[in-house]
Amino acid sequence: MSPLDPRGAADTPVCSILDIPGPRWFHPGDPIWRVHGDAATPIGVTTGLLMLAANPAFAAALTAADAVENPWSADGYLHDLIEITTFGTVDDAMVTIENSHRDRSTFSGTTEHGQYYYGSDPELVEWAHAATTWALLAAYQRFAARPLTPAESDRYVSQTAGIGHLHGCRVSPTTVRELEQLLRSSRDRARATSAGQRAATRLRETARACKGLVGTSVTAHRSCITVVHAAASLVPSDVRRALDLPHRPMDRTAVFGRISRAHEGLGAPMLTTRAPIAAPSAMRARPA
Repeated sequence: MSPLDPRGAADTPVCSILDIPGPRWFHPGDPIWRVHGDAATPIGVTTGLLMLAANPAFAAALTAADAVENPWSADGYLHDLIEITTFGTVDDAMVTIENSHRDRSTFSGTTEHGQYYYGSDPELVEWAHAATTWALLAAYQRFAARPLTPAESDRYVSQTAGIGHLHGCRVSPTTVRELEQLLRSSRDRARATSAGQRAATRLRETARACKGLVGTSVTAHRSCITVVHAAASLVPSDVRRALDLPHRPMDRTAVFGRISRAHEGLGAPMLTTRAPIAAPSAMRARPA
């Protein structure tokens, strides 16, 4: 079950998030719409989760959320945040972001290296936003059928910066160059922890076999083993070392040959969720 659960009844009819009326921040043709609505999106989300798991503070948060043994709950949480803030209505996106603030504020403590952390630390939030943005863009550029141009890539980073500001980032990169500079300057955030390594191991152990897609759904191959391998092939070397990940280079043909040929025909995202949309809550350490 997805961490994104409706507040309505269990028999609430299923509809596409794109069918819910209301103003939105982004529209078809925007780079962020293309990147987050591609079949490569689950790879980018899992890449982002691996980068977060290599950070001792986030590894500690995974432990506090009981997500080390089931890291797919955290993967789904990230996926739902990205999906709603990109494709959902402004109202649904703002509610989701507000709940994300509340979720983060419940996490604080000491990392395995003895350093104090708290989930709402602005620098931590800024780094997490940058890492996730980089991961999604890297996955799209490596595996999508039609990569972004340099100008479109900068536009994508700029569009994600607006969301980052709402999440609490005081400063967010607005170009690919700024994004890469920020991540290069914070390489010391990737450090080995038993929790981070265990979460990465459990991703590989619990991923399901890729049986292909029946349609052109963006999310149908979430938690697929090929997605995990593709994500592991994308992470920077310091993250790979911190998580003790195998180095398996993968190209687009290998990845989507194992998942589905439907990727070629994915012209628009097909995102299904239950209405009314509720903010993610699976990662909360305790009830609000």
